[in-house]
Amino acid sequence: MTVWELWGHYRVHLVDLNRADATISRYSEIAKMFDTAFGGRRLFEVNTSTVEAFLTEVGNTRGPSNMRTARTVLSGMFRFAVRRTALQSNPVREAELPDDVEAKGRTGGAGILTIDELRFILAAVPTSAIPCPRKLDKAERERTTPVNAYTPPTVAEYCEDADLADVITLYAATGLRRSQMLGLVWTDIDLQERTLRPTGKVVRVAGKGLIRVTADADPKNHTGTIALPEFAVEMLKHRKITLTARRHTSPPKPGTVELDLVFPSAVWTLRDPQNVGHAWQRVRAALGFAEDITAHSFRHAIATILDDAGLSARITADVLGHVDPAMTQRHYMARGLPHKDVADVLNHAMTSQRSHHDDE
Repeated sequence: MTVWELWGHYRVHLVDLNRADATISRYSEIAKMFDTAFGGRRLFEVNTSTVEAFLTEVGNTRGPSNMRTARTVLSGMFRFAVRRTALQSNPVREAELPDDVEAKGRTGGAGILTIDELRFILAAVPTSAIPCPRKLDKAERERTTPVNAYTPPTVAEYCEDADLADVITLYAATGLRRSQMLGLVWTDIDLQERTLRPTGKVVRVAGKGLIRVTADADPKNHTGTIALPEFAVEMLKHRKITLTARRHTSPPKPGTVELDLVFPSAVWTLRDPQNVGHAWQRVRAALGFAEDITAHSFRHAIATILDDAGLSARITADVLGHVDPAMTQRHYMARGLPHKDVADVLNHAMTSQRSHHDDE
C-alpha cells in the first residue's frame, strides 16, 4: 500500500468517526502536500528521516502551524496502519520537529485589550466620525499612478452598513468565537432570563460552502449557558425589533433556507466568518489598533477582567467554553499588567507598618 492509498483509507475512517467536515477538509489540504513529497512510496519505504525532512520543509514554507498539523495527520495515518496492516512501527512517532521555524504572517497570538480600550471600541463603532477607508490590496499599494480619490465612510457609517457594531458588542459581552457568534439563532437566547446558550457554529466546507454545524462534544463550540450583561441584553432586544422590521421591508427571497439567525447576512443567509474578520480589520486600522487585536482579543480581555475581579479560573473557563481551567490561566489571562489593586495593598501594608513603628 502506498502512503496516498493509506490516506484514502484513513479519510474514510475519519468520516466513520464523525469527524467535523472542517477537520477533514483541513487534513485533505495537508494530504496534498505529502502526496507530492512521498505519496507514491510504499509504507515500509517511509522512515523517520523521510518524515522529518517533509515536516521541516512544510515548516519552512508554510509555517509551524501547518507543520504541526501535518505531523498530526501523518501520525494518525500510520497508527491506523499499524493496527490494520502488517506495518510494524509508526515512523512518525520518533520524528522531531525543528525548533527554529519562523511563523508566517502575523505571529504571537491575539493582542491584549485593556478595559479602557474595550470601552473606547464599544463607544466608537456606533458613533465615531473617524474616516474608515478600505484596505488597499498589494497591487494598489504598489501603483505609481494616483489612485482615484474617494470619500471614505466614517467608522459608524461603515459599521452600520456592514452590520458590525452589534457583533462587536456581543464579542465584548460573551467572548464567543466568531464562528459561534454567526451561528447564533434566537432560540439560543433567553432575553427574560438574560442568558445565552450557543448551539451551533458557522464553518466553510469544501464542496458545500457555509454550513451551520451542531456537532456534540465540539471543543470549539461549547454549549454551556452564559449569563448576559445588561448592555448586551438591551442590544439584543433592539436588534430583534430591527430585524423584524427589516423582514417586513426586505423579506427573504422564496426558497431561502431561514434559520432565524441573530446575525444573518443581508439576504438572510449565513454570514462568512472571514468576511466579518475582514470588516473588523478595516475598523481596527481606522481606530488605530495594532494588527494583533483580533476577535480573539475580546476573549482574552474577558478572561483578564474576570480574573482581576477575583473570579476563579473555573468560572472563567465556563464562560469561555474551555474544558481545562489551567489552559484558561496559561493562555487567556493577561500577564505582566500593572495591577493597581496590588499597589494599593502594598501601599496599605507598608504605610501601616511604618506608622506602627513610628508610634513606638
